[in-house]
Amino acid sequence: MGILSKDALLAASDLKEVEVDLSPHIDGSVRVRSLPAAYSNQAVSEAMEMTTATSGAQTARVNSAKLEELQVLHGLIEPKLDSLTEVQRFSHQCGAAWQKIVKTIQDISGVDKDAVDRTNAMFQGGGQSQAGISASNGTAAGNDRPDQPARAGADAAHAGGGDVPEDVGA
Repeated sequence: MGILSKDALLAASDLKEVEVDLSPHIDGSVRVRSLPAAYSNQAVSEAMEMTTATSGAQTARVNSAKLEELQVLHGLIEPKLDSLTEVQRFSHQCGAAWQKIVKTIQDISGVDKDAVDRTNAMFQGGGQSQAGISASNGTAAGNDRPDQPARAGADAAHAGGGDVPEDVGA
């Protein structure tokens, strides 16, 4: 294999589409696609929440409920939900079917669970990173899922988190 031309690179796509059978939870299936990097990064950026403690220490975390909603908005292609309001309505009506859709989108988008665990281990309980940034390892809605999935091969600085110090992904 040789080096791609610019035209070949711009015409290329590695996005996948799969049908997700929702039974036994819901009688039927949906079609999802992997998230393009732009949508994946946008979802993580929009789901990022910064809080400031009374001591002045800032905590950064990703609201996993909002992240999942954005992933479903961009990843569910048939039937297509047109707004976050529709996505939230669906998420409030379902549990297991919702999780099956989210997991499939994350799996085909290259979410690396080990990278999530490493990132969460670095930022447990409002601890300090080497750069002195305080972070929390909370989870949304009381679930036990990590707050911030990372794309396979992405370090923290390239997982959509914005201005992340270089040593965070090390």
